[in-house]
Amino acid sequence: MNTDNLSGTDLNLLPVFQVLLEERSVTRAAGRLNLTQPAISRNLARLRTLFNDPLFTRTPKGLIPTPRAEALALQLRQSLQDLSHLITPATFTPETATQNFRLATTDYGAQVLLPPVIKRLRAEAPGVNLEIVPWQESLLQELDQHDIDLATCTIKDAPAAIHGRGVGSDQFVCVVRNDHPAAEQGLDLAQYANYPHALITMGGARKGAIDYLLEERGLKRRIALRVPHFVAALAIISQSDLILTVPYGLAISFAEQYQLKILPFPMPQKGFTYSIIWHERYLKDPAHMWLRNLVFEELTHTLETLNVGFRV
Repeated sequence: MNTDNLSGTDLNLLPVFQVLLEERSVTRAAGRLNLTQPAISRNLARLRTLFNDPLFTRTPKGLIPTPRAEALALQLRQSLQDLSHLITPATFTPETATQNFRLATTDYGAQVLLPPVIKRLRAEAPGVNLEIVPWQESLLQELDQHDIDLATCTIKDAPAAIHGRGVGSDQFVCVVRNDHPAAEQGLDLAQYANYPHALITMGGARKGAIDYLLEERGLKRRIALRVPHFVAALAIISQSDLILTVPYGLAISFAEQYQLKILPFPMPQKGFTYSIIWHERYLKDPAHMWLRNLVFEELTHTLETLNVGFRV
């Protein structure tokens, strides 16, 4: 590693650069850093010389980073975190913490899996704030761009920068309204394929995992309804002749509320694993380590409880 250039570089400029990236305003950056606006402007001029780039352009809405500044942003944040940990190891005390966390999940995750997480958060870290954002497939590639701390999902091939931990397994089952013809007669594979179906799309997908399983058997089902939300789909199914294929944990959580009959999925399946995932930049952050351990423990317990004695 060549450190010759570092000896002649004022590293105090880098935190100024980071705050400017976050605030997009010389005035707000000056307030955060307890400096005058002229001092921030002088530092910005030196940063432009250092990186041989304008870094920001002024607009009526504030400072807009140049492509060069955007490219530096993630590396800069990680570098400053590493330097901070090197100089003063970070600590996290839940009782006095005031961090804000963002967690991406589905409406099913929010309604069924997260209540125990919220309860424990409020008990152990009452000053911590949690924001729930909708899960989308694209987030798998964009966790670092959306400042999302954790996401719950099923995942097979994760990008290199994404870390994860399995929290529980599940299998698909079918749900129909209580007086649906299949509720008494049951379903074989041919009957299943011939009924009209609803599909929970989430990210707008035209097919689900079930469609690929059917294609392996030379079968195809008709998707008569596509809906982006789990719970909305269950409510609709309770008033229709459609079949919905969902994880057992979801079905057992809402079957009584929506007066639904749970039926076995009529072909062999391997099941799937729910995971919590996070970007590698959070890997050694003490606050994040505490959060993901708490979420892991609560989700593992909830999924075990939902799937105990799995049978339909």
